[in-house]
Amino acid sequence: MKDLVVVKIFNTRLEAQIAKGFLQANKITAFVTADDEASASPFPMAVDPSGVKLYVAEKDSKKADELLKKYNDK
Repeated sequence: MKDLVVVKIFNTRLEAQIAKGFLQANKITAFVTADDEASASPFPMAVDPSGVKLYVAEKDSKKADELLKKYNDK
């Protein structure tokens, strides 16, 4: 994960996975990490106290940030 940067931290894995899909639909590879039992919890909307991190390659971070801002403005 040397060249990866966090572009956003979410409260739930579900929110992060939706944003990941949005970025991937826009040709940006993204990864989600969390300390939440690898989504084995029966409650996908449960808040992760440490946050669910969305990573992209450093070279894609500016474009990813812009896309996520547009996505959140809708």
